[in-house]
Amino acid sequence: MGGARREGEIMLRIMRSFALLAVALASCLVAVQAAQAAPPVVPNGEPFEILSPAGEYCSFPLRISGESAAVVRPGSPNGDLIITGAVAVTVTNLATGESRSYNVSGPTFVDAQTGLQVFRGPALIGQPVSVNAEDTFLIITRGQWTFDPTTTAHSFRGRIAHDICAELG
Repeated sequence: MGGARREGEIMLRIMRSFALLAVALASCLVAVQAAQAAPPVVPNGEPFEILSPAGEYCSFPLRISGESAAVVRPGSPNGDLIITGAVAVTVTNLATGESRSYNVSGPTFVDAQTGLQVFRGPALIGQPVSVNAEDTFLIITRGQWTFDPTTTAHSFRGRIAHDICAELG
């Protein structure tokens, strides 16, 4: 029972990061291909939608919708977790109706001992105004990004592939 509770606490941290990003959706972690007009197909995916008011991530209201077939599985005997599976997102500027779709699938690793969350490959990462940060953003990255349990960026190697607020603004 304690293991299930610990796993639940870790999942809450992951969801908070998704708010910071992330579909990291149960953590949306992501492998991105070029933006597409039509949403990518996710076999056996579960739909999700996140509505965000103007100013939360971007200067305009937006909707992040999509499908996720991501699953959480054990990553080690220590209780580490791996989140993998197909995730496709469409981000829409609700003021203009313009949208972009991304195929985002890629593992996220959660270290049960330290709480570090490692997003490998491309990832949808956002920093909302609600975390009292100076700068808000919603980006898709390529590389490896690591966040500590407070959802502070710990380290990163890679680049920003898409600045979604700039692309849809």
